[in-house]
Amino acid sequence: MAKKNAFKVASIYIGTLIGAGFASGQETMRFFTRYGIKGLYGVIVTAVLFGVIGSIILLKVHEYKISSYHDWMLLFFGPYLGKVIEFFLAFLLLSFYCVMLAGSGALFEQQFGYGKEIGIILMSGFAFITFIFSMKGLSIVNSIIVPLLIVGIVAVGVFVIPQNNPLTYNMDGNVYTMGDHWITSCILYVSYNSICAVMVLSSLYPLLRSKKDAVMGGGFGGALLGVMLFFLFWSTSIFYKDIQAVEIPMMAIASTIGEDMGNIYGVLLWFAMLTTAIANGFVFIQSMEKRLKIKHLYACVLFLLVTIPLAQFGFKRLVHTLYPMFGYMGVLLIFLLLFKKRKK
Repeated sequence: MAKKNAFKVASIYIGTLIGAGFASGQETMRFFTRYGIKGLYGVIVTAVLFGVIGSIILLKVHEYKISSYHDWMLLFFGPYLGKVIEFFLAFLLLSFYCVMLAGSGALFEQQFGYGKEIGIILMSGFAFITFIFSMKGLSIVNSIIVPLLIVGIVAVGVFVIPQNNPLTYNMDGNVYTMGDHWITSCILYVSYNSICAVMVLSSLYPLLRSKKDAVMGGGFGGALLGVMLFFLFWSTSIFYKDIQAVEIPMMAIASTIGEDMGNIYGVLLWFAMLTTAIANGFVFIQSMEKRLKIKHLYACVLFLLVTIPLAQFGFKRLVHTLYPMFGYMGVLLIFLLLFKKRKK
């Protein structure tokens, strides 16, 4: 039972983070690949940090019986500072959701030859339906989709890596700008991802029957994220010079194996975007319901109408602009969330 619960928790943890930026390879290129061989060090450190931070978050959720990120804010920061931080987190959720919609648009445009508006509207429709069925549906979807995503990402790497030598491509690490460092990039990446993880993992108390569930769920999730990052890193390193201007790098890499593989990866990537969109969107809607005091269905409709126009800014632009900014803003916040003691 413990392993089963840990797998459910790890699946939701992974599903929350493995959205458009992660599965597409765009995040990997932005935060790891451009540093050459040092980016590999970043991948290892990131996997360890994801495991440790995930376990700490879940242990706190279990210990204090936290059922939502609103409870977390109230418990550790009080009613005043908690509201300020909660507002920032709500903006973060909204931004991440829009990145997923934009990613869906880019996917439909690049791989399937449709207008990006089709991808955005389709993602919005599926997300809207899922919002109505709450967190139970999210758990089921992640338990099915996450294993498929792991297999898909590893499969692309297994086909690509033996046929190419990454050391002859981008391993000199000379593509980053002055002031950048692989350690800084690694911390920023873990930081903004962990903020999102806190908000979603805060709702998993019903799955945490013991401290062992919390530790295993966080550790298992971090390890699997590390494995996927490893294959994404090596694959994007091999094709780095050819995919710098591509919206969805892993799609282009999978297509080199064959058209069918490219299409299969496209479907998996879309599901990855969906799991993250649902996680971020549902938590945001819960917060919006409490603040505006409106019915759940009305909140879902309002959310849909606001987010579709915001997703028009473009996937790559959103990833490269919003993610580093939220990373800097989130370093202090994550430190406070993980190590601040409960208010008396």
